[in-house]
Amino acid sequence: MIDYEHSHLEFDSANSNNVTGFNEYIVPDIVHYIQLENPFFDFITLISIMSTVRHHKPKLIMIHSDRKKLRGKYWQKIIELNSSKMINTRIYLNKIPRPRYIFDRKLSSIYHASDIARFRVLRKYGGIYLDNDVYVVKPLHKFRRYEFVIGWPENQYLGTQVLICHKNARFLRLWYDSYHNYKADLWYYNAGEFPTKHILESSPNLVHRVRNEFGVDNLVEMLYNQMNPHWQAQYYTIHLLERHRSYLVPNKSDGNRFRYFNEYNIGNYNRTFGEMARLAYFGEKKILDPIKK
Repeated sequence: MIDYEHSHLEFDSANSNNVTGFNEYIVPDIVHYIQLENPFFDFITLISIMSTVRHHKPKLIMIHSDRKKLRGKYWQKIIELNSSKMINTRIYLNKIPRPRYIFDRKLSSIYHASDIARFRVLRKYGGIYLDNDVYVVKPLHKFRRYEFVIGWPENQYLGTQVLICHKNARFLRLWYDSYHNYKADLWYYNAGEFPTKHILESSPNLVHRVRNEFGVDNLVEMLYNQMNPHWQAQYYTIHLLERHRSYLVPNKSDGNRFRYFNEYNIGNYNRTFGEMARLAYFGEKKILDPIKK
């Protein structure tokens, strides 16, 4: 199901060009999500997956979890989506152990465990990794021609929310091995600061750098306080930062009037995220009449 022609490729400076890429796809058309500890599927994760199915149309989505089963009405929506004859994407729940150690050092948080899980998944399969609150705006196939693609805004550390790579990518191996220097008390040191400063700044050729179009910097103002009609033209993906909205968007802001989003309140939410969510969930961007619960 997930075997592919270029799985045994090896890369070096002579055969890999992360500027122009290869002439054919070398990264498998698999989209990976990680869900650890929590068995309940939330609305934002559903929107992310529906945006992936609608706009990228991958052959396979793998949801990697330490739970045998996921729960909730939004998980039931995924089950319905997976059985639909209207899509060609298959969605597969893959049981994995929660990472607890890296190179004999105990991981300090579920967030660091998720970082390690995504590296291990990509080293096994390759493909496209997305955070559960990443919205796919346009097809990502053009990036499947590169050894490793990453969102890396100017004058910032790299973003871990969107990773596209071959399983044998050199940067993936170096990034994983850098956890020999794991600092448990620093949230983004090993995931972002160290690989940016000590690997990519000296060897930027290891990746295809996407500065803005992956939307991995802070876009909360545009998402929840504005109605930006150009979001589809400007981005390939957008990090929704929805779980950080409570403190990044002022409480008195009209864009923060809903504590949680759902299929009912997105219908008339007149902000950029409302339009995005309606397109993913309902298939149209326009403001809708209230849905009765």
